[in-house]
Amino acid sequence: MNNSKMTHTPKIVIIGAGPMAIYTAKGLLHGDAPLELTIFDATDQVGCGMPYRAGMNADYMYCNAFSREIPSITQPLVSWLHDQDDAFLNAWDLARDDIDARDFYPRVLLGHYMKSEFDQLCEAGRNAGHTVRVLPNHKVVDVVPTESTIKLEAMTPDGQSSFAFDKVVLATGHDWPTAPKIGGADLVSPWPYTNITDLPAGRVGVLGSSLSAIDVIVALGKQHGTFIEEGDKVSWFSNPDSEAMSVTMVSHKGIMPEPDFYYPYPYETLQHVHPEAVSAELESGTGALLERVFALLLAELNDAAPDYMEALGPKAQSIDGFSEAYFNHRETVGGLRALRETLTAAVKSKENKETQHHRYALLRGHENFEMILEHLNDEDWQIFSEKLMPVFGDCYAAIPHISVRRVLALYDAGVLQIIPTGPESSFSNSHSGGVTVKTVDGDITFDALIDARGQAAAALSDLPFPSLVSKLSAPKGDLRAPFKLDLSTPTKGAVYCLSMPQILQRHPFSQGLPNCDALGRDVSKDILRSI
Repeated sequence: MNNSKMTHTPKIVIIGAGPMAIYTAKGLLHGDAPLELTIFDATDQVGCGMPYRAGMNADYMYCNAFSREIPSITQPLVSWLHDQDDAFLNAWDLARDDIDARDFYPRVLLGHYMKSEFDQLCEAGRNAGHTVRVLPNHKVVDVVPTESTIKLEAMTPDGQSSFAFDKVVLATGHDWPTAPKIGGADLVSPWPYTNITDLPAGRVGVLGSSLSAIDVIVALGKQHGTFIEEGDKVSWFSNPDSEAMSVTMVSHKGIMPEPDFYYPYPYETLQHVHPEAVSAELESGTGALLERVFALLLAELNDAAPDYMEALGPKAQSIDGFSEAYFNHRETVGGLRALRETLTAAVKSKENKETQHHRYALLRGHENFEMILEHLNDEDWQIFSEKLMPVFGDCYAAIPHISVRRVLALYDAGVLQIIPTGPESSFSNSHSGGVTVKTVDGDITFDALIDARGQAAAALSDLPFPSLVSKLSAPKGDLRAPFKLDLSTPTKGAVYCLSMPQILQRHPFSQGLPNCDALGRDVSKDILRSI
């Protein structure tokens, strides 16, 4: 029999080789149909991504997800750690007996894990009959939809080259400005971390109070002094030439996240605000959807943590009142002075395996709000962004205990404070070359102000691919699952966007590794379904 028409093997490319790309590739390579998968990365460190890359991050910066929460690629993190030799573990001050699925690990160590697992995943894909190519030092500068295919223009070690694919996944990761600003003030970027450690000892401000800000503070402490760690006790002593060191966290509310606490894993199902209940509310229509799902969260909190809700007061039974009551409570107990007390409670929670119920309800409950965000009207989206998102952001940014102890050591040494800016804040460059910040305590001038606010959301029109942006049907529109871009030009190809700033526009909980896994599965399933 003469077959004049050959079967076409789908040609798929992922731009980027960080966690989002890895979990997308995992979903694609587990499919039955043979694929030709190409992965481009602008750097020579494929498989780890910026938040976990050596050089961008210091070895002492921690991930705030414990190991069992990190989705497996070919094997769990603890299994991979046990496979490493003693020399590797010793280099990270790890004893084999100390490897624990509930422990936190440095981000650069996770980068080693993901790079190793990425290599294993690609090899397993090849053994399963797929064609897998990994191209480091290939920076994509444009994505060009044509009638028959999607073209890529890339700068390669051999110069500029063109490539053609059927499906393109943008997984370009975080996008940090090299020269960030706020108002009229020039800030210092925290990436790479040497931007921080190169600063001389002096009056340094840190804008933000999340784990990124804590990483900055610890980096300053490491550069200008020594942490002495004896069991659970951590002290800090300045270098002889760094006695002028002063660090101030500048935060809107003057609070910082609480220490990590115990909760069951695998997770216990919530009683009210769980996926089935949220799905039922979705099926009832989008009218008052946010209010109805918030009512589920309230029922969860009232049942699981009645004492906490009573302490917040009756105003906490509405979205507006809850947000205000939550932060009033946090401002009362959440400053640096109270951090030692909250650490003691968190340590006790872990030792006794006792859940802090209000924190668990908020931590797990917020995940189910993700189901409705694409369906909210503009008014409800605005309410969610202004009222509930700050609450959830504060709750899920829990800090590893070692990081808390280092912060407390700097506070005890008298070199660290936190101040609220309040609603009337302003920022400007000072005549001395630093930055002046207007706060509730008056104007404060810093020699340098470091931007530790984390990744900001960005519109599709901000993607760095001009030909693609020019073909977007809705360049200011929101991304919605399965994240396939709506193009104004007819094409047999398809482009999916999982770039972090654009995802955050309507999916603000997308930065964690479990979220990368879920988003990667959404896209890989849609691609496999289409072929």
